[in-house]
Amino acid sequence: MPFIIPAREKVLLKIGEAEPSVVNTQTEFDIFVWNVYKGQRAQLFEADFKRLGLYKDFILLQEASYDNRMPKLWRENFLSYEWHLAQSFQYRKDLRSTGVAIGSKYTPETVDFIRAKTRELFWLTPKLTLFSEYQMGPRKVLFVCTHVLNFVTLGAFTASLYEIAERISSFNGPIVLAGDFNTWNFKRYTIMKSIFRDLGMEHLDLENDGRILKLDHVFIKGFDVLKAQVHHTVVSSDHFPLEIKLKLTSDGSTDSHIISPS
Repeated sequence: MPFIIPAREKVLLKIGEAEPSVVNTQTEFDIFVWNVYKGQRAQLFEADFKRLGLYKDFILLQEASYDNRMPKLWRENFLSYEWHLAQSFQYRKDLRSTGVAIGSKYTPETVDFIRAKTRELFWLTPKLTLFSEYQMGPRKVLFVCTHVLNFVTLGAFTASLYEIAERISSFNGPIVLAGDFNTWNFKRYTIMKSIFRDLGMEHLDLENDGRILKLDHVFIKGFDVLKAQVHHTVVSSDHFPLEIKLKLTSDGSTDSHIISPS
C-alpha cells in the first residue's frame, strides 16, 4: 500500500504553543471550519487561509497536512496558536501525513481522537475525529473536529456517527462539533441530523449558503449563535470555508439558540 497507518501513540502531533499568559475567560468565540484539500492549490490556499483564518479563536481543519508547507504556515503566521493534528495516514513516498487539526490561542486541557472502525473502500484509509477540551472560566468546553467516512455503506457511515455521538454524550458542558460529514445524499443528511439532535445538539443553518452539495456542518450545544456563514466565493479548496461566531449561554445551561442581529 502507498500509505502507512500510524500506531495509536503516534497519531497526535503538536505544532506551536499557545501563550501561557492567556487566561481562558472568553465567552464569545470566532470559529473557522474548513476542509483545506491538503492545501493543494498552494498560493491561493495560503492567501485565503491567512485572510480568513487569522485572529480566529478556534480553527478546525479537515485534510490538514503535515508536510513542508502547512506547519510552516502555522508557525510563521499564527505565532500565538497551538495546533493539534490527528494523522489519518502517511504517504510512504515522502512521509507527508494528512488528518484533522484544531488550532487555538488556548492550550487544551485534554486532546484525544477516535479512529472510525471501518475504513474507506478502495483506498482502505481511516477517518478520524479529534476532541479538544478547554477550560473557559468555570466551564469546560469541548471542540470536536471530524472528517466522516465517505466511500462506505450507509450502515458503516451511520455506525461511525454513533461512535462520535457516544464520545460526545459523556461530556457535560458546551460543545462545538464541526467538519466534513460527507453527507452527499439525503439519507446520510437526515441520519446525521437525527443522531446529533438526539444529543440535544443544534444544527446550524448558514447564511450566504451557495452550496449545492452540503458536506460540511456545524452542531452546537450550550451556545448562542451570533453569526454563521459560508464563504462561497473561495476557490482554493474543493470545500467552502465556514465562519461561526458563538457566545456561551449566560445562564450556564447547555441549551442553544440563535440571536438575531439587531
